[in-house]
Amino acid sequence: MLRKLSGICHLTALAVLAALFAVIDVASRALGEQLQRVREARGLGLSWIEAVQVARRPAIAGGAPSRRYQDLVQKRLDLTNEGKALLAKAEQGQRALSTEEADRDDAIHVELVALGAEITRWERQFEREAAATGGQVEVVRDLAGEKPWKHFGDFLQAVHRAHSGGGMDPRLMAVATGMGEATGPDGGFAVPMEFAAGIEKEMWETGQILSRVNERPIAGNAITFNVIDEKSRADGSRRGGVLGYWVDEGTAPTATQVKLAQVEMKLRKVAALGYMTDELQADAPALAAELTEAFTEELQFQVENAIVRGTGAGQPLGILNAAALVSIAKETGQAANTIVTENLSKMWARLPARSKLTAVWLINVDTEPQLDHLAIAVGTGGLEPRFVTYGPDGILRIKGRPVIPVEYAETLGTKGDILLTDLSRYRLIRKASGIETASSIHVRFTQGENTFRAIYRVDGQPLPREAITPFKGTNKLSPFVSLDTRA
Repeated sequence: MLRKLSGICHLTALAVLAALFAVIDVASRALGEQLQRVREARGLGLSWIEAVQVARRPAIAGGAPSRRYQDLVQKRLDLTNEGKALLAKAEQGQRALSTEEADRDDAIHVELVALGAEITRWERQFEREAAATGGQVEVVRDLAGEKPWKHFGDFLQAVHRAHSGGGMDPRLMAVATGMGEATGPDGGFAVPMEFAAGIEKEMWETGQILSRVNERPIAGNAITFNVIDEKSRADGSRRGGVLGYWVDEGTAPTATQVKLAQVEMKLRKVAALGYMTDELQADAPALAAELTEAFTEELQFQVENAIVRGTGAGQPLGILNAAALVSIAKETGQAANTIVTENLSKMWARLPARSKLTAVWLINVDTEPQLDHLAIAVGTGGLEPRFVTYGPDGILRIKGRPVIPVEYAETLGTKGDILLTDLSRYRLIRKASGIETASSIHVRFTQGENTFRAIYRVDGQPLPREAITPFKGTNKLSPFVSLDTRA
């Protein structure tokens, strides 16, 4: 008997769960249909508030919106645009309206007044029909021209209410239709641009690497640009082939020209996905802070990690995998997992002179004990000319340049545990439109969590594309210098 009851309960639970998901599916479809009606109404020239109200109204006989009402709205839009064109033409010519134009403007005004009266009658009828069928006419305030959301958490709470039966905020529809984003089967909402822009801004301002690279926003998905193809500082090779001469008076120098190379970069996509519990969503300010911090840190981590270690396949080309990297060999007899003063001196010597003013050292925290104890022999006058120092600000410096601990550097003893880099020589492109973000509740409905997604498009690579042979000597120079493995 108990087994039979257990089976019945199990089947009942499955039936309830199936019914629940069916309701969710219907709600999602209804939401999508309502958003489509908003788009259609906006296409007729209605304001956001008018479009939302029209979308909520019942259909006229036969299940289709009134053709007459749509024609009236379209006519009002056409007349409004015509009047605008008349005034713009006069303004362009810095003159008043001509007699003919003024007459036409007066006629447009009369027609618009009549159209407005008829449109109002139709809208009264919509409200009467809604009341007759038990519907509820909601009066909402037009938020056009005002800041739509108090903060990011305010928006996310509205998304949660919309999906959980708490009512549709018309501002959500304005975001979705204004950005041209369909809700899709999961009923997702595009996040307002100002919040996504805040995440991107925080990434670039707080990123120790991102804040130093040479970044360029682009509108398209790829860019091709010319760079000077310089591989040597020898005569005839500087700046890709420019050569100067000492000449006598009246003697023309031999003509030379810059050699250029084309670099093509294509935006790569990095995405982050996160979940928010119902408890967190109850506190809007905390929710906004939590999400902004989490997605800023993760996208920043992914992009900066690619700048250092990227393979160039489906992601930016990182410093450690670039042909321009110069790597210094370990000292003869050097113990494993150590850093000695000779390593640092030789790394510094391979950095071009113009990069010495802007370079930084990127290190793994495992290397700090090694750096703390480095010193060279006491110099004349009893002064100890250490070049590994801590300044009054508490910042560790080597040769006067800041030392920045980063997660992306390899562990102590491995190539890449310490890097000397001029990050201004790393070119990074990003999508000018910024981070694409969206939020939905249906992905993890059973867990009571809202899903938040962010997509960022970037690409990057070191420039120059290879190390440079100096004017004198054979040791190649580069803005990117590492230390070989010490195993």
